[in-house]
Amino acid sequence: MTRRRGFGSVRRLPSGRWQARYGTDDGGMVPAPATFPTKRDADDWLATVQADMSRGTWLDPRRSGVTLAAYAQSWLSSRRVKGRPLAPRTVETYRHSLDAWILPTLGRLELSQLTPAVVRRWHAEVSAATGPTATRQAYGTLRAILATAVDDEALARNPCRIRGAGQSNSPERPLLDREQVAALAGAMPEYLRALVLVTFWGHLRLGEVLALRRCDVDLDAGTVRVESQLVEVGAQQVETAPKAASVRTVHLADPGIEVLREHLAARGPMMPTARLFVRPDGRDLRAHHVEGPWQTARGRLGLDGVHFHDLRHAGLTLAAQSGATLAEVMRRAGHASSRAALIYQHAAASRDAEIARRMGGSANPTGTRLARGDRLAP
Repeated sequence: MTRRRGFGSVRRLPSGRWQARYGTDDGGMVPAPATFPTKRDADDWLATVQADMSRGTWLDPRRSGVTLAAYAQSWLSSRRVKGRPLAPRTVETYRHSLDAWILPTLGRLELSQLTPAVVRRWHAEVSAATGPTATRQAYGTLRAILATAVDDEALARNPCRIRGAGQSNSPERPLLDREQVAALAGAMPEYLRALVLVTFWGHLRLGEVLALRRCDVDLDAGTVRVESQLVEVGAQQVETAPKAASVRTVHLADPGIEVLREHLAARGPMMPTARLFVRPDGRDLRAHHVEGPWQTARGRLGLDGVHFHDLRHAGLTLAAQSGATLAEVMRRAGHASSRAALIYQHAAASRDAEIARRMGGSANPTGTRLARGDRLAP
């Protein structure tokens, strides 16, 4: 005997006890975890479930009992960003965070057992065991996984609530000027000098400049086309498509075009698909082939704190100083949001203030101080 009500239904079983169940949005039927001695008890249970749904605290019992380890594996295999699969390097970063810092401590717990207190305790243990970058990445990974669990109604609320724990607090990077960039290029092995300067003038990431091919360069138009990147995944170097916004054509300033012209003349005839920058023996460059000489060059010049990526930072800042709008900086950088591009606008504004202070230190364009009573020529 089944009796229907506004929400769910109850029925009397041959044993005389009452069963309650309700429907879900996906068309399934969820029964109560136990039967009830009276119809009123069954109705009361359904009323509680309905109230939880209204408050947003209801958990789907078909999903909430899963462990974090099982859920994380499913999450990683099905994760998409703007409809695209994760890049291999991103998968490697997530997997490392899971295997090294998340699953050993939390993997056996059911999702419902992950409370804010449990997450805070775990975060403190990870912070004590490793550095801030690994801690931030691990926390960000856990928070993303559990955010999906909330969307799946396997959790009522995300227990990752530590303010600022997933945010990067990197110190402001040093700002290279053109003379320092030229000096760094000159201190590199000859076969890497053009790579350094093209990185600066094209505002490229290391993986992007390593992936360039001869067909990506148009000397007549003065452009470089960025369509792929090389990333290190374990012991392998993998060529992948960059983020959608990072596919771009960058116009180089005249010094950058001249550098490329000289580099191509030195290389001689090349197949269109040949790598633009290679080792002296013709084999492909990898990141460590650049990073080693870079560390030597910066040490020789007393620029120990300068990273190779700071070439991109310096080039984009120069673009902002030259009057590029925020949208133009974003396009040249391959940024999808304005957040990163604003860094270069801020750096340009700071540099402008420095220029003004220097201008105030001299009274004429030649840099010599005027004596009292002297006047500038009209």
